[in-house]
Amino acid sequence: MTPPIASARRTAVPFVRGTRLRLPRHLSAPDPSDMAGVRSWVANAPRPRAIDLFCGAGGLSLGLRDAGFSVLVGADVDAHAVETHTANVGGLGYVGDLADSASLLEHLDGWGINEVELIAGGVPCQPFSRAGQAKMRELVRAGVRTRDDARAGLWRSFMTVVERFRPPAVLVENVPDLPSWNDGAVLSGLLEALGDLGYAVDARVVDCFRHGVPQHRARLILVGLRDGGVLTWPEPELGIVTLRDAIGDLPPVPGGQRAERLPYRPRAGAPLTHFQARMRRDVPATERGVICDHITRAVRVDDHEAYTQLLPGQTYADIPAHLQRYRSDIFTDKYKRLSWDGLSRTITAHIAKDGYWYIHPEQHRTLSIREAARLQTFPDFFRFAGQPSHRLAQIGNAVPPFVGEAIGRALHSAVTERSGGRMATVGSARRRLLSWHSEIGSSHPWRYDGADPWVVMVGELCLGRSRPAEQATIIERVLRLATGPSGLARMGTDALPRLRAARLSTTSAAALVAVAAALEELYAGEVPDDDLELRLLPGVGDGVAKAVLCFGFGRRTVPLDAVTARVANRVHGRAERRRWQLRLDLHRLAGPTGPDAAFNVALLELGTRICRSSRPSCERCPLRVDCATGLARTFEHRELRESLSEAAA
Repeated sequence: MTPPIASARRTAVPFVRGTRLRLPRHLSAPDPSDMAGVRSWVANAPRPRAIDLFCGAGGLSLGLRDAGFSVLVGADVDAHAVETHTANVGGLGYVGDLADSASLLEHLDGWGINEVELIAGGVPCQPFSRAGQAKMRELVRAGVRTRDDARAGLWRSFMTVVERFRPPAVLVENVPDLPSWNDGAVLSGLLEALGDLGYAVDARVVDCFRHGVPQHRARLILVGLRDGGVLTWPEPELGIVTLRDAIGDLPPVPGGQRAERLPYRPRAGAPLTHFQARMRRDVPATERGVICDHITRAVRVDDHEAYTQLLPGQTYADIPAHLQRYRSDIFTDKYKRLSWDGLSRTITAHIAKDGYWYIHPEQHRTLSIREAARLQTFPDFFRFAGQPSHRLAQIGNAVPPFVGEAIGRALHSAVTERSGGRMATVGSARRRLLSWHSEIGSSHPWRYDGADPWVVMVGELCLGRSRPAEQATIIERVLRLATGPSGLARMGTDALPRLRAARLSTTSAAALVAVAAALEELYAGEVPDDDLELRLLPGVGDGVAKAVLCFGFGRRTVPLDAVTARVANRVHGRAERRRWQLRLDLHRLAGPTGPDAAFNVALLELGTRICRSSRPSCERCPLRVDCATGLARTFEHRELRESLSEAAA
């Protein structure tokens, strides 16, 4: 086997920074130095109006604009991106660290923006850590991780702006695995914050190719509608837009092509596809014979040789061994030649670094800036500020405008109450559940609004499986031993036998001792009110943490455990394993008031007494008219009774 090419044999290409493209503001945009003009422009902007935070280049804003929204402001920390946004979408641009919401709000006030129908944003949210719980405890102990992590501030700032304006609709866009970060803590926090402001929230992972985007790309779209509204999600389009449909009309260019403008002459006899025609639709008449940004990265000699060996669809593992510079067992897809008749792989900001994932189907080079923009559904009139690397990064980070338009049209109908508009307010299920619970009462003495967080912790950790008749007595005995974690921690080795004497099981007693020791060491004997910090405690999972937050700290959140998941799955008639979807389902079931203590205690009682894992009592369930499973069982029982009656007759 011929070894990979050694470093000395690698043939580098000259580094060329490229032209820094500067863009004028849009013709319709106001002059930001003329405050009176800005205020007049804002006052006369058509409704519905939107603000786009963390706007990037403006893919989401362009889609919202095409859907009928007036996008008043695009705000981002990236000056190049805001320049791009202002030049193409129009409106006002704000450049600054959005973790400082006070400065942004001051600008909005100065511009006379005091009411909008939509606040949207692709809020950056890196996970605090993917380390295990033991590692996270070490970070907390060492003071490396605190609840005041700067990255969480971006969410808080976004919610501060939402709270300031209270718009009818909120739109958040992010990566599909956001719900799994910190075991759902980020999504839970957002649901809780929006619920506290009176928003009903729905979310879906959207496959962008189903809305005309010619690439494999999935995004999480979360929508909050005020006063219990429910979004009618856009229907997917039929068929897909292939790579040939998207960029097949663009002229061939070599690697290292740096001209900003090239002649645009589609092949004679080859009519433009619907997608291509839409990309060219708003190009000014004077520019119809020109294509801009068809700029390509220079190609190394050895890369060019490797590209020639790749057929459409092939990857790095298919390159002859003597041309491989990296381990093919690790970098199996380091290179990827795209296929004319398929979708592109996901365009990401990484395209600004080397472009190896995006090799043209026929030409021995990586994609041009314009080709990447087309695959993100940016039309050809749309230019990008900055040097070529800045432009590619903006494209890779963007929301495809086609997706923004599809979601924007649904939101436009919701906030203007057209085409059915906002759906009927939900909440009848909550009323029936609470009415049922008021009649049967609670069997868990620590589950009530305003309970001591330590008492909730004791109950959830130790008494969930004990007989209801014994729970009050046991918890009273435990609290006599220690009214808080510090007292229990000070007992040392005496704690375990004394808890056993109070009739706790060995397992429950050991769990409580471990939690008390951790609370004493990390939080000076106080129970924290932060979801992640609670779940870092030994033996504390989502159900216990959320119960403490709900009953002990008055937060609107769902304790997600086997009981509540079972209720959610049965009500919606599915075997759902995605925790974030279960959480959303339960938030919807809670209605506009949200999953407060009253709802959660009733929900937990329902799962324990009625919606049991085996032999559920559907005929006695207060949610049977809302429950897909209960309705099916009722129908089956009715048919069975009728058939037995007929047989007896």
